[in-house]
Amino acid sequence: MDKLNLMVCPHDTAKKPDRWFRFAQYLSLNLEQTVHLELAMDFQEFHQKMNDADIVYGNPSDTIKLLNNNFISVARPSNLYDEVVFIAHPDLDNPSLQSFQGSKLVSVASMLATKVGLNALEDKGIQHAELIDKPTWLAVVKAIANKETEASLGFVYKDTYEELGGTTKSLVKYIATSEQKKVFHQMVLSSKANKIHQKLTSILLEMDQNPKGKDILNELNIEKWIMTTESEIDTIKQLVAK
Repeated sequence: MDKLNLMVCPHDTAKKPDRWFRFAQYLSLNLEQTVHLELAMDFQEFHQKMNDADIVYGNPSDTIKLLNNNFISVARPSNLYDEVVFIAHPDLDNPSLQSFQGSKLVSVASMLATKVGLNALEDKGIQHAELIDKPTWLAVVKAIANKETEASLGFVYKDTYEELGGTTKSLVKYIATSEQKKVFHQMVLSSKANKIHQKLTSILLEMDQNPKGKDILNELNIEKWIMTTESEIDTIKQLVAK
């Protein structure tokens, strides 16, 4: 295999894609084989091409699909998890997670992060009354801020919330952030590139011990790569199936 094709979740390459080009260069140098980063402009393009890639760093839903299509789990970031931020309309007085008990809430029903949020509530014995679906996380914020529905509560994907500007954040009231630590992005490898599995694993697991590797990890906000366990993958599969 002369060239390895790397694809990365569009959400992660939307800002500062140069970080991932440096990551691809690092892999090329250490694998002694060219690793080409193919950027996807959006999720539609990413989903069309990800099954043909050799190496994929993807979100939980996409990597589960790839694992079901004969891809192999290689590693995951030790410190990054997909979580949600619980929000409320500013007029609500001292809202808390208990405010969700028996209440209607707004979220993006199709996203795995929504299941993470609902799971976080269930773990505290909180049952919502109804989930009002919106097409995007920004639409969730606007729906709560503008009282577009009967719901004054909801949650958004943590990464999206953190990228919002101060003015947009001020439209809603922050309640809490989930700490499920069950769902995460991971690096997976196509079965057709299986011969580099062991070497790629070693490169990633040792990356934080290499000065150049550590610099790239810092740019990616990754502390280090660790192996993904079967039980962790099973937990994600169970959430996806909910």
